[in-house]
Amino acid sequence: MQLENRIALITGAAGGIGRAIALRFAGEGAAVALCDLDLPGAAKVAEEIRAAGGRGFAYKLDAAEEQEVRAFFAAFITEHGRLDILVNNAGICRNVKIEDIDGVEWDRFLSVNLKSVFLCSKEALRIMKAQRYGKVISLASAAGKMGGVVAGAHYAAAKAGVICFTKSLALQAAPYGIQANAIAPGPITTRMTAEWGPELTEAFVEKIPLHRYGTPAEVAEVALLLASDRASFITGEVIDINGGLVMD
Repeated sequence: MQLENRIALITGAAGGIGRAIALRFAGEGAAVALCDLDLPGAAKVAEEIRAAGGRGFAYKLDAAEEQEVRAFFAAFITEHGRLDILVNNAGICRNVKIEDIDGVEWDRFLSVNLKSVFLCSKEALRIMKAQRYGKVISLASAAGKMGGVVAGAHYAAAKAGVICFTKSLALQAAPYGIQANAIAPGPITTRMTAEWGPELTEAFVEKIPLHRYGTPAEVAEVALLLASDRASFITGEVIDINGGLVMD
């Protein structure tokens, strides 16, 4: 039980990668708080965890709203007493050309995909510094390294920001025993990528050396490594999981 007695909080946990991470963490003994704008979806995952004998709690949270995030974390620590692991997974993606992005959509994508990481990490940092222990794992993307191939430029820019923010957080948090790392998935089989359609999917698979999309469960394994004590000397790192699409 690699996460026994740990308390984890995951944003965007109602489906896809967030759900897979939540189930994997719970299976390793963690109590998992599932946060999402889709409260019924998060509640369904929490019920899956409890049905398997684990501890799962569902909360509605807009991770990009500063006052809401601040109030939520204050209530969370009152209820649970500590926070050991934060997974910043909330995000949105759209395949769109630069000339078709307006300022409103640009701001929304930067807010959901990047500002949420800053806001939640900031509040978690306050808690973890007092504990002198914590793990922050943020979901970046291959698009944050190579630009938006099938994702919009606003999504790619936000994910590049997640990568840089993770390194800044790692530097500032290290003296307090806190590690901050990011995961940069390539195409993963989720509802988000399903919207790309078969033609685009087939073209993209041809560019991936392993010739397939990844699965949420495969991303969850990387998250588990970073959340566990097996990764006790890893911080400020960005781990690629993309079948060879990006090699650096």
